[in-house]
Parts: sequence; structure tokens; C-alpha cells
Amino acid sequence: MIPFKYIFHALIVPGSILIPIILFITRYKNAKPEAKVLFYFLITSSLINISAIIISRFHKTNLPLLHLFTIVEAIFLLLYFRLILKGHLIKKIIFYLIVIFPILCILNFSFLQSIYSFNTYTRPLEAILITFLCLMYLYKSDLTAHWLQQPNNWFNLGILIYFPVAFVIFVSSNYFTSGTNSAMKTMVWNLHAALVLLMYLAWAKGFSLIKKDG
Repeated sequence: MIPFKYIFHALIVPGSILIPIILFITRYKNAKPEAKVLFYFLITSSLINISAIIISRFHKTNLPLLHLFTIVEAIFLLLYFRLILKGHLIKKIIFYLIVIFPILCILNFSFLQSIYSFNTYTRPLEAILITFLCLMYLYKSDLTAHWLQQPNNWFNLGILIYFPVAFVIFVSSNYFTSGTNSAMKTMVWNLHAALVLLMYLAWAKGFSLIKKDG
């Protein structure tokens, strides 16, 4: 039984990933490649979350999955930005990042930070990269009266809601988890969960704007 204070970030928010997933399934045929990348990321993320919950139920650490998730998340989001950002140079840079970032993650948990601790080096680095690419997209987007009718704008709003604030949490995560103040830990991870929820809802809105057949 999950304690009440953990229900929001351990059950409700992970379950809320079904909202954008279900919305997307009804519009799959008409979705553009970049939207499909985010959909496949959500599916992969949900599988990793389920695995993490199962492992924690056996009172085992699921932190190795966080290291895996960081790699998976970065690859999917970098692929997404490579599809939506225009320009040969930026696409080439993102291609190299897709190759280099997983290598950095592997080097990090092999030589710097244990796979059984929070990856406070690579997770914040990912947040910086994704936030920068998101801001680049929003800066170059066409600010018209129909701006909020474009799915990609909602996808990027969701990313911008989550990653900048999460960066601070990622940097400080080992501090929050090693302290004795359980109320502080719960508050921090509930904040993180709230940001994830807002991102899921923004993505769900973006998916809802994809036209359905008929």
C-alpha cells in the first residue's frame, strides 16, 4: 500500500501519462513524425515508470533506471527537436548530441557517479540542452493569432514548464534525498511531479489539435 503522502508523485502523476497517450492514439494516422516521436517517448517512459514502481515495491533501489531514463529521454527529445528545428547546422549539431550525450551518461555512471545515486551531472546537462533547444524553437516560431492552434507550440510550452525548474531539482537531488527532513523531500518530489503533470497536460492539448479522420 502506497502511503497517502506519496500518492500524488508515485501514483497519480505516473498514471496521468495515459491522458496524452490515449488522445494521441485517436489521432495517430494524421500525426506528423515529430508528434509520433513524443508519443513513443511517452510509451517508453510509462514502461520505465512501471518497472521503477515494481522494483520499489520489493524495497530495491530503482535509481539505475533513472540513469537509463535520462539517456532515453534525451534521445527522444533531441530527435524531436531535430525534426522541428530548421537549418542544416542545428540538425547536424543535434545529431552529434544524440551520439555524444549517451556516451557521457555511460562514462558518468561508470567512473564518476554510482548508478545507485542520482545522476546530478548528466540530468542537469540534459535539462540545459533541452531548454536551450526549446527556447530556440519558441524564438523562431511565428507569433500569429493561431499560435495556440499549433501542436508543436503546446509541446514546447510543456517542455518549458518542466525542464528549467527541474534543472534546479536535478542539481540538488542528492542533497534533498540525503537529508533527514522527510517533509522537504516530499514537497520537492511533489513539485517535480506537478511539473511533469503540467507537461503531460500541455502535450495532451497539443495532441488534441491534431485533426482526426472525418
